[in-house]
Parts: sequence; C-alpha cells; structure tokens
Amino acid sequence: MACNSITVDKSTYESLQQELVELRQIVSQLQSQKEVPVCKSEAWFARLADNVPGIIYQFQLFSDGTVSFPYVSSGCREIYELEPSQVYQNPQLLFEVVHPEDLPGLLETIAISTQTLENWEYEWLTITPSGKQKWLKGISRPEPQSDGSILWDGCIIDVSDRQRAEVALQLLNEELEVKFQERTAALHQKTSELEAMLNAFPDLFFRLAEDSTILDYKASFQNPELYVPPEVFLGKRMVEVLPPEVGEKMQQAIVQVQETLSLVSVEYSLLMPNGEEYFEGRFVPFTNNNIILIVRNVTEEQTALRDRQKAEQQLQQQAEFLQSIWEGVDYGIFVMDVLDDGAEFRYINFNPAMAKTSPVTMSNLLGKTIAEALPTEMANLYRQRYSECVKSGKSTLFEEHFSIEGETTWWLLSVTPLKDSNSQIYQLIITATNITERKRTEQERQKAEEALKASQHFIQRITDSIPNTIYIYDLEEQRNIYANHEIAQILGYSIEEVQEMGAEFLPNTLHPDDWEKVITYHQKFPSAVDGEIFEVEYRMKDANGKWHWVYSRDTSFSRNADGEVKQLLGVATDITVRKEAEIKLQQQAEYLENTLNQLQRTQAQLIQSEKMSSLGNMVAGVAHEINNPVNFIHANLTPACEYSEDLLQLVELYQQYYPNPPEEIEEKIEDIDFDFIKEDLMKLLQSMRVGTQRIREIVLSLRNFSRLDEAEFKQVNIHEGIESTLMILHNRLKAKPEHPQISVIKEYGKLPAVECYPGQLNQVFMNIFANSIDALEESFVKKKKQKINPQICISTEVVNSNWIVIRIADNGQGIPPEILSKLFDPFFTTKDVGKGTGLGLSISYQIVVDKHGGKLSCHSILGQGAEFVIEIPVTQVKTC
Repeated sequence: MACNSITVDKSTYESLQQELVELRQIVSQLQSQKEVPVCKSEAWFARLADNVPGIIYQFQLFSDGTVSFPYVSSGCREIYELEPSQVYQNPQLLFEVVHPEDLPGLLETIAISTQTLENWEYEWLTITPSGKQKWLKGISRPEPQSDGSILWDGCIIDVSDRQRAEVALQLLNEELEVKFQERTAALHQKTSELEAMLNAFPDLFFRLAEDSTILDYKASFQNPELYVPPEVFLGKRMVEVLPPEVGEKMQQAIVQVQETLSLVSVEYSLLMPNGEEYFEGRFVPFTNNNIILIVRNVTEEQTALRDRQKAEQQLQQQAEFLQSIWEGVDYGIFVMDVLDDGAEFRYINFNPAMAKTSPVTMSNLLGKTIAEALPTEMANLYRQRYSECVKSGKSTLFEEHFSIEGETTWWLLSVTPLKDSNSQIYQLIITATNITERKRTEQERQKAEEALKASQHFIQRITDSIPNTIYIYDLEEQRNIYANHEIAQILGYSIEEVQEMGAEFLPNTLHPDDWEKVITYHQKFPSAVDGEIFEVEYRMKDANGKWHWVYSRDTSFSRNADGEVKQLLGVATDITVRKEAEIKLQQQAEYLENTLNQLQRTQAQLIQSEKMSSLGNMVAGVAHEINNPVNFIHANLTPACEYSEDLLQLVELYQQYYPNPPEEIEEKIEDIDFDFIKEDLMKLLQSMRVGTQRIREIVLSLRNFSRLDEAEFKQVNIHEGIESTLMILHNRLKAKPEHPQISVIKEYGKLPAVECYPGQLNQVFMNIFANSIDALEESFVKKKKQKINPQICISTEVVNSNWIVIRIADNGQGIPPEILSKLFDPFFTTKDVGKGTGLGLSISYQIVVDKHGGKLSCHSILGQGAEFVIEIPVTQVKTC
C-alpha cells in the first residue's frame, strides 16, 4: 500500500521532502545567526510551519523508551482535532487515536528506523476524537542526539481522499475486469453468428447482379419500420423499387462501382411513416460481378450533425457576446496563467478598459511573471492573494491601493479561478474596479459619523437632563427605537429593557381600555403634515404594576420610501397626580349633579304630590258637597214624577166630567198651553232624572280617581281606575271644531284584583291619556294632518301568571328616536311654554318602577303613533 501511495501522490511527497529540506536549512541559518532574536525567529518559523499543509513535528525517543514531541505545528488541530499544547503534555495522545490494527505496524516501523537510522515513513488509519476516520502518511528523518536519544524531524499529511480514490479505483478495475470478460465472451459468440453475414450489417443487406437486379435481401430486425418482405425486392431492379430520383442515384453508384471496383457511398432520404429519414448506401464490389449494398439509417447522425453545427454557431455567438463584454465593460479585466501549482503567475491578456484605467502600463506586463513585473514587496503581496485563491479553489475579493506620483487610487479586485478538463486551475480571471470615489465617500461618511456621534452625545446629554420622557417610536416596526433615561423614572424600566421588549412594549404596558384609542391615534400619522403636532392621554403600567397617566405630544420624525410617516418623535409627561385630581373633581361633580337631580326630582314629586293632594281634597270636598243635594234631588224626582202623573190624571177626570169649564178657566188653559205642559212635563222630569244620574256618576269617578282614603296598598279593579280616568277626560275626547271625536277602543282581558296604590296609578293613567290626546290634537292642529279616525287603543292582559300588562297606544305622529331616550327624564318636555312641566312621565315612571316594582316603557315609530306599556306585579313583595 505504501508503494502505491508513493506512486499516486508522488508530487505531494516530493514537495514535502523539499519543504523539509528548506525548513532544516532555515533552522540551521537561524541557529547560526546569533544576532537575530530567538523570539522573532521562532515566530517566523511558526508562521512558516503553519502555512505548510499537514503537520510539521519533532518526535524524540529517549534511551529509556519514553517519548516526547518537542514541536508540533498548528496543523495538528485540523488533522488530529487536538491542540499542540495537549500533545506536548501527553505525547501518547497521538498513539491512542491510531486504529488498533495499524498501531503494531506503526511501532514496528519506528523501531526499525531507530535501529537503522533510515528515513521513516508509514501510512495508518486514525480515529479522531469526533469519530472521523482519516488516513495519514508520515515522513521523517532521524538524527541521533548527544544525550543518546533520537530526534525525528518530519511531517504528517492527510491522504484520506487519495486512499478513498485508490479503493474506488480498485473496485472500478475489478468491475471493469468482470465486464470486460463478459463482453469478450459475448463478442466471441456474436462473431461466430455473424461470420457468415460479412461480420456485420448495420441495417439492410442487398446482393445485386451486374444489371442491378436484386438477387438476395436481408432485412434488419433492429429497425422494424424498415422491414419489407423479400418478395417486394427479389428479382427487381433498384430503380423499380425506389423513388425515381433515388433509383437514378443508385444506378449511377452501381455503374461507378463496376468501373472503379471500389467502394462507393450514396446518401439519400426517404419519406417514412415517422417523417423524412436519412440513409447511407455503401456499394461494395463482390465476386461474379455482383455488388453488395449495405444500407444504414443515418438519421440520428444527421440530426447530431445539425445539432453540432447549431451548437457551434451558438458557441460562436457566445464567444462574440463575451468578446463584446470583454471590450465593452467599463471596468478592467486581466488574465493570468497559473504556474507551478500557484507558486507563480504570469500576465497573458487584458481588456481595453484595463489598459485605460490601470495606474501602470499593462502592455509592459504581458508575458511577465509577477516577480518580473512588480516590485518585490508588491509581488509578494499579490502572489499570496492569488495563491490563496488557487488553494481554496474559490473566487476571492480584496481591496488594494496604489500610490503613483503622489496620487492614491483604491481598487476592488475579484479573482476567479478557471479549471481545465482535469479540474486543475490553470488560469485566473481578475476584474479591477476603481473604487477611489467610493473610498473617499466612505472616509467622508466616517468623518460625518464621528461628527454625528459627537452631536448625538451632546443631544443625549440634553435629553437626559429634561424632566420628560423623549422617545422615537417606529410605526412600522411597532416599537420604541429610542428613549431617554427619564422613562426609568416614570415606568421603572431601563432603556435596555424597553429595547428588549421590542414590539411587546406597548401591549405589555398600555392599559387595555386605552389600546383602541392609541391605535386610532397612531393611524393619524401616515398622512400627517411635517410639523403637525398631535396630543393624546393614556395609562401605562410601570414595572411594579402601578398605573400612570401619561400625556404625549407627537410629531412626524422620518418617512419611508412611499412618503408615509415611519417614525414619530414624542415627549411624554407623567400627569398621574393631575389626572387623579381631575378624576376626583369629576366624581365630585357627578355626585353633586346626581344629588341636585335627585333633589329636583324629589322637589318636583313633592310639589306634584302636594298639588295632587290639594286637588284630591278639593275634588273630594266638591264631590261630597255636590253629592248630597244631587242625591236629594235624584231621590225626590221619582215621587215628583208620580205626583205629576196623578195630578194630570185628575185634570183629565175633571175635563171628562166637566167638559165645559168656566170662561176664566178656559182662558187660563189657553194662556199656559196646558196641552204642551201636559205633554212636556213628564219629559222634563225624565231629563232631570238623567241629569242627576250623570252627576252622580261624575262624582263617583272623582272619588275613585282621588282615592284619598286609600294611601296604602289595596287590591283594586284596574279597569275601574281606567274608566274613572276616561270619565274625567270625556270632554277632551269629544269632537271639536279643529278635530273629530277621538275613539277609545277597549280590549280588556280578564284581570284579577291588583295590589297597588290606586290614586297614584290613576295619576299614571291620567298622564299617559293626556299625552295621547295632546299628540292626536297636535297631529290635526299643528301638523295639519287630517286623520280619518283618531283613536286610543287600551288593552290589558295577564302574563307569567303574576304580572299584568296595560298597553295604551295612539295613532298620532309618533315620537322621534332622539326624544324617545329622554322621555322619562325630569323636566324634559316638547310642549310649548306653559303647557307642560316635563314632570308627568317622570313621576309616572317613579310610581310604576319605584313604588310598584314594575316597568314603564314606550315604543314608537315616527308617523305611526306611540305605545306606552305598563307592567306591574299582581301582588307586591312585602318588605320589613
């Protein structure tokens, strides 16, 4: 294996041997030069050793069998995954990673080299600490030391790729050998089969007579589309079975063969089922003046030829395109040959832009190596750059500057390696772009940045001294990108903590009730005008969980590419103390306002109650005073009627028995129109009876409405209270000159006796009926709208077994929605001054809701009327 590896990797081996010799020479020179500081020599030697592929090492074997490594280069990290210091401390580490099968051989070769003092070399398998397997090759030369030890100077290289290639090559050779044997056997078999067929026939075989008659025909089964039954060809001439132009060409070839007795080739095309195909016919002279014709389908070859010609044309166009780029680009390009595997480089070509922009004359460099064309220091620098590109096999990029006649120019150099068919780098393409202006711009920008930093530092000192939080908020990224130290005083978060929160800062600190407000506030800025200032107040939670009121004034700070505001600059002030004072004052104001409203409602209710009480007392007194004489009159009307009838009967008897009364009586009868009196007296008495009955009913309604004797809860008939109220309002329901009679439609359900304050509930009915009548009158008087049938509909029913519902609806103009919500507010009225106090519905609401635990609501559609719904429980809940 060692022999094979030396053969395969001979160039590497020789290169390493040469480097070892040079290293030894360098070490000898360093030791002889006493004036050179040791540290400088060692550092230079270390840099040199680190650039050598593999490991440069010294291995020492002492007479007692112990070993050490006086020196190990940094290549130990890449190959063994070990630091040189580890090897110095424990030399056995390099033996412990050797594969167990290779360790005995390694030790044996070291022992042989110890005895013979011959150069040592060996290949072995190593397993690194990370588990990688590597094939290594070691080469060293022993030197006996004065203390009896032996010191080997050598190197170790990684030959894993070569080892794998050798294994793959061996497997490939074995596989090729097997295939070769298989092919040889098959070829022998095929040769015996085709020996009688003139070794091989590509497609078709014809044997022609001297006059071109087809004597024999062999079809090719490799191309079934060309198969033609023998009877089609046999006994016929070629001109008879082929198209005229092809047959004529065949005949000319036959004549030429007969004349020259040499092979003649003819190319032609035929229209086949798959389209036009191309063929080649080879005419060969045969015995007895016969001719052998071998026909081969060359369609694929013709296609390949056309494709090749097309590809060549494309390559030519590409070459011309690249040439136009080479000549037309405005940056320099030059080409260098790689010599000695990257040890040296030679200038071979450059484009016009390079000749124009280069600080040196490029034509003077052509054909020269770097060492010949450039000063030594510059040559070493560029040689190192180009060598690194060759070693890595990848493009590299670096910047360089030149100073010629006091003018410095900067260049950006891009080095790209070109590989040949063997994957060897043979040329470098270098592009050179003059970046002097960019460098100057960068220098100016650097100066500007330094000035900006100084300015920012100054501004930072100012902002940190301001007792307000100054911040910059990014609307697109939804985060604070700057805040001064005052934010820590307000919220307890450091600037670093705010930055770490990023887009989560606002969601984590902003009060949930203020989130929509702040979002809406931020949406004003994208279209804001520069200099426009916006203000907002919101709450934020500090690091201890306490809420702070913050007042912010913001303006646009920067815009994006679309011109929309991207960042805003703001000043935030902690207004918690002021805001808490405002909230406290507001609460006190609301409390005072509620107290005032309550007092006003109480006062109004007291006034109304006093008015109703006075009215009730007056109504009760009037009803009592009227009731007695009316009852007296009503009670006497019956005997008066009877007496009158008796008297009239008596008069009739007198007239019957004394038909001729005295003249004076006759005159009196005529004067008083006795016949009319006799007829009208009974009518008069009957009318008086109806009148007194009507007065009695009105008095009863007044007593029922006032209910002064029923101030406590009492079970009453709701329908009687409704009827009493309607009786009092009867005059307003009659027809008037300005409107027709208002109809009252009653849809009473079967209601049980209800526990309530009868007088107060009658007051509710009075207020609602009065408002309905007012609405209907207004629809005729003010709105000039002629209703055909103005009406009030009253319905009652029992719901949920313990509740009654009373609905009072009219078909007036209805109530606007904006008024509907204020309907039960105290002192709210839509009537003219002097016609309404705004207390009727408010007091009704208190009576129904507060006094009876019920509900009072109003439903209205503008233009279609309004409906009031009263809901009260049948029995009241007793409270202690």
